[in-house]
Amino acid sequence: MKKIILLLLLVSGFVNAQENLKEYVASNGITYKVGDMVLLGRGSGGQGTFVYLKIAGWMAGSSTQIGSAYSGLNVEIKKIKKQKFKGAEKIVFTVGGGNITNYSLEIEEAIGSCEIKDCNTQSNAPVSQTDKYDQLKKLKALLADGTLTQEEYEAEKKKLLN
Repeated sequence: MKKIILLLLLVSGFVNAQENLKEYVASNGITYKVGDMVLLGRGSGGQGTFVYLKIAGWMAGSSTQIGSAYSGLNVEIKKIKKQKFKGAEKIVFTVGGGNITNYSLEIEEAIGSCEIKDCNTQSNAPVSQTDKYDQLKKLKALLADGTLTQEEYEAEKKKLLN
């Protein structure tokens, strides 16, 4: 029995230390709170699979990748956790997509790879004509590949042209 307790104490030093948060201000300037919705972008892995969105809970050890079909899905934040592992700190959201499975979303990594729609902060700097047309071209491509809906495309286009 003493060996088991000692082993558990030793292992606990290598396991994640977690702290639950009520809200988190991310690098994209958005303050996320429990209950908020996050719109998924496109997975950054091969064939659009998600790298930073993973199955959580008892299935967490599963090697199942989250496929590109999840692009454009709204997920609800159920928990916000600050995890520490061997000195590194990471913010992980537990999210649900309306089914019985919860997912973990490594939010900063998802922002950096645009696995969520709000991956870039909007600049207040004026956009040059060349940049404006390049951005319009990119928006049109996102509309064509189904990443943006017609309404989202029109809204972004309007922002650019104003």
